[in-house]
Amino acid sequence: MKRLLALGALALAASPASAIFVNGGFEAGTFGSWTKTTGINPGLTGSPPFTGANIVVSAGGQDVSAIVGAGTDPRAPHLVLPRAGAFTARVNDFNGGANINAIRQAAPITNADRDATDNKLHVRFSYAAVLEDPGHSPAQQPYFFVRLRNLTKNTTLYEDFTFSNQPGITFIRTGAWLATNFINVDIIVPDADINDTLEIEAYGVDCSPSAHGGYVYLDGFGSAIVPPGPGQPLGPVDVPTLSEWGVIVLAVLLGGAAFLQRRRGRLG
Repeated sequence: MKRLLALGALALAASPASAIFVNGGFEAGTFGSWTKTTGINPGLTGSPPFTGANIVVSAGGQDVSAIVGAGTDPRAPHLVLPRAGAFTARVNDFNGGANINAIRQAAPITNADRDATDNKLHVRFSYAAVLEDPGHSPAQQPYFFVRLRNLTKNTTLYEDFTFSNQPGITFIRTGAWLATNFINVDIIVPDADINDTLEIEAYGVDCSPSAHGGYVYLDGFGSAIVPPGPGQPLGPVDVPTLSEWGVIVLAVLLGGAAFLQRRRGRLG
């Protein structure tokens, strides 16, 4: 059954679509076509739930982001790296320093980003956060932030802001470090936004008292479904929004598995 589900996931990954963002999978092995910025985290304004409006960036900081290949993160050993292809981006690192690292890219969404399987415009990507947990107040904790905006209409299409040990968030703990699984995002963009400029931005941020780190892995920015990467275990790819074509494929595969199971039962 697991192998059949994996085949279904691979079929989904093969559905036709184009990449809205240049070097969206970081397969150039660099941050080419992305704008990188740094800053110092003086702490968040207000109180939870936080959004991008609570972020404060002071001048300074160091660029410690990197492109990573195959390997294991000792602070998040459950993550399989790279997420897809040969490379994954890591924004910020584990060293602390109240450091803020961010990347962003803007591009127009066009008919080339329409998925032929459902005739809808999609933006898809995958990320996983790794945050140290020093037990500070929420406004001082390490955090990550990911947002997709329509710059033309000044609207937010997707936003995720999570601080370390935030209640209600599923983390996997390794010592003092908390990490999410890879989160696969599939955003259906309204047809009314065709040819508008969309911007994706992502932050990895240390705690504001400066002694504890926080970073985020990112991959697969585009309109194609993010496929399994090298070393990914067999199993379905967790994509929140399945196209009608994908549902049909999985239904056929699962139906075939049920038939084989019944046939074995009769033969036994």
